[in-house]
Amino acid sequence: MSTAPAGAPTGASAAARSARIEAMVFVGLLVVLAIAVLISTTTIREPPGSTNTLGARVVPYAVGGLLLLSSLVVLVGQLRGRFGHAEEGEDIDLEHGTSWGSTGIVVLSFLSLMLTIPHLGWPLGVAILFTGASLALGAKRWWLAAAIGLALGVVTQLVFGTLLGLSLPATGTLTSWIGL
Repeated sequence: MSTAPAGAPTGASAAARSARIEAMVFVGLLVVLAIAVLISTTTIREPPGSTNTLGARVVPYAVGGLLLLSSLVVLVGQLRGRFGHAEEGEDIDLEHGTSWGSTGIVVLSFLSLMLTIPHLGWPLGVAILFTGASLALGAKRWWLAAAIGLALGVVTQLVFGTLLGLSLPATGTLTSWIGL
């Protein structure tokens, strides 16, 4: 005999309702993010007398506008009752939960950039990030992940730091003897 009241939702309908609320909250956060991007774009200062036809605000306005437009379209669709279907799990195992250990290692790998770039420089910081993230995601050979990470760090340093003139520190306080 069931002890639930007559009008109470069943477990399946409560889960579906919860998923719909979560989807609407996510889209609402995207609307807020888009508005924040558009508002903060107005604070970008452009040098007076710039000869560029496209200023520094063009891309942020385009990204913020497209984000706002697409999130509003999805929100209107959700208000009309159109929600996506749950993932059937073709390439994922729905029986297993989130691997918080792997997630934590990836997050720590990204946070390591704050410490490694000033002291070791961009190429070694990227090597540490790539090695940590790839090992957390299942890389079998740590030395290969480290070599690929170092190669990516050096290539991005050369392309963005040298050729494009962006400010990427090649060396840090501990690696200033390298001479890049």
